This record gives sequence, structure tokens and C-alpha cells, in this order.
Amino acid sequence: MRPMDEERGQPGGSTRSFETTEGALTYPEVSERLAVSLARILTQLLQTPPHEIIITSEWLCQRHRELAGHLFPEWAGRFRTTDVKVGTLEPPAYYKVPILVQSFCDDLAERLRHVDDGNLPEIAAFLAWVDWRFQWVHPFKDFNGRIGRLMLAALLYKLALPHVETAPTDTERRREYLEALRAGDAGDLDPLQRLWIRRLGEAI
Repeated sequence: MRPMDEERGQPGGSTRSFETTEGALTYPEVSERLAVSLARILTQLLQTPPHEIIITSEWLCQRHRELAGHLFPEWAGRFRTTDVKVGTLEPPAYYKVPILVQSFCDDLAERLRHVDDGNLPEIAAFLAWVDWRFQWVHPFKDFNGRIGRLMLAALLYKLALPHVETAPTDTERRREYLEALRAGDAGDLDPLQRLWIRRLGEAI
């Protein structure tokens, strides 16, 4: 199955079928089922005390399993085992994923510990780094965008900030977001940080 890769604008073709436990489903049908799972996970998340939410490799895999395990039990909740290309991005080799995710989670915890929750640019810089870095590692075979958004929602909750829209449907804002991710791939996180400053400013 070719990945959907919704964050990088590579949906795999909305008319394609995907083999699932429910048989062959189209992209919209898979997305509809994942939306139900995602809403359930978010509800559970918001019922958890913020200090109990700790982003680890295990946390990410568990959320991925909860999201898609009912449709793709053979690989949901497990890191990818093949190399992939996502649009113009070539994520790290699959065998590097476990150590990169562990490093990402360690860095995230340390950065979160030092974030000044009264400093909007600093918060935006932190969220921009999380947003970009997770998608760059691209740890799962598919649905990385949804897990990334879930993780960002968890961090906003831990920082006592309102929910923001991290999956723009507006064509111009989506283009802007994808360009900001590509700038991050090239080592420049400033566009993504500016985007996060705007997101937070509109939500607060």
C-alpha cells in the first residue's frame, strides 16, 4: 500500500483502494474511520491529567495502534520497516527510526521543561520544531500526520493553551504549511515558527 502521507500533500489517490480488515476501502472511507478513532483518542487525552501525558516512543506507538490498529493490525503501532519517499522528502532509513524517535522524545522532554509558557515566540519555536521533526523522521508506514497532530494537541494541553487547527483545509494555508515544512527540511524553521505564532495568536 502506498502511504497516504496527508501532511505532505501525497494522499495516494482518493480513488485508490486500501486493503483493510474490513476489506477494500477507498481513501475517504479510511479517513472517515480514522476520524472516529482520532476523536475518541482526543477525548481520552483531555480526560487525562496533563502531567501524566509523557511523549515517549511507546506513547506514540500506542496512539498509532489505537488510531489504525482496527484496520491495519499487521503494522499499526509499529515503526516502518521500509524506506519511503514523501513528496520531495526522503525520510531517514527505516533502520534509523527507533533511535531517532527515542532521541526526538528525549529532546522534546528537555525542551518542554525549559519552555517559558509566557513567551509566545518561544512556545511557537518549540511547537514548530516538534511539528517539523516528527514529520521529518516519518516513523510510521502511514498516518504520521494524524499522530503528529495528536501529539501537538497533547502538548498544547500540557502547556494550558487552547486547541489550534493544525490541519488547514484552506488551499492557501495548506500550501503555506507544506512550504514551511519543506523549509524546515532545508534547515530553516523560521517560516514554521511564524505560522505557529499566527496560529496561537488566533486561538488565544
